[in-house]
Amino acid sequence: MGAAVVATLALAVAACGGKAATSPTNPVALPEAPPPASITPLARTFPGEDGGDPVMMRRPLVTVPGNRDASKAINAALGVPETAEELQPDGDVGDEFEVGYNADGLLDISIIHETMGAYPDTHTDHFLFDTSTGARLTGAALFRADAVPKLVAAIDRQLQAELVQAKRAGGDCVVEDGELFTGTFTAAHLDDVWVTKAGVAFQYPYDFPHAVQACEPAGTFVWSAKDLLPYLSDTSPLHRLVR
Repeated sequence: MGAAVVATLALAVAACGGKAATSPTNPVALPEAPPPASITPLARTFPGEDGGDPVMMRRPLVTVPGNRDASKAINAALGVPETAEELQPDGDVGDEFEVGYNADGLLDISIIHETMGAYPDTHTDHFLFDTSTGARLTGAALFRADAVPKLVAAIDRQLQAELVQAKRAGGDCVVEDGELFTGTFTAAHLDDVWVTKAGVAFQYPYDFPHAVQACEPAGTFVWSAKDLLPYLSDTSPLHRLVR
């Protein structure tokens, strides 16, 4: 996934998910949400290989006000040192970052890597943190285990509907690469949950070959926090998003 994924998530309000038939859980008292984290860009430029263009690395140094331990845990997970001078080249031709959400004790942040190869490309490392603790959040910390099968099935219905629509509009892509228009959303895909101003987003990686990436469906399914209530664990930090 690359920078296009981040942009798609920000625009995906229309993809909001379905509603569950079960009743919401009653959350326990969550730790008070800290104020938004402070993000300091660390930037360093390295010479390009074989006289090529310089390589610019930009990484986010995160500071959670009044919580040094959470700050250290987040920066360790991101692989961000304390100073720009400590940044080291990682083999990419450039690194950038984007903040998708920074409020309610949640920090959604992506590091975007520009790479070279047969085709220039990008891929994205995505992170969601509870800034009150510094913990990186995955599905196991967010959703009730007994509700996961129903949630997965609901998102998969959205995925199958997207595939049907993509095939109808795919033109030559369907004729030449119709076998690519398949997929199943599974519980493993809940390990990468995105939070944006649009809502809570689930991403399905179709991973089309570079030559036909223009044919790839969005694979982004956005739910409101309220619609997710029946699936949230009692201690899920996503409860903070319910207005």
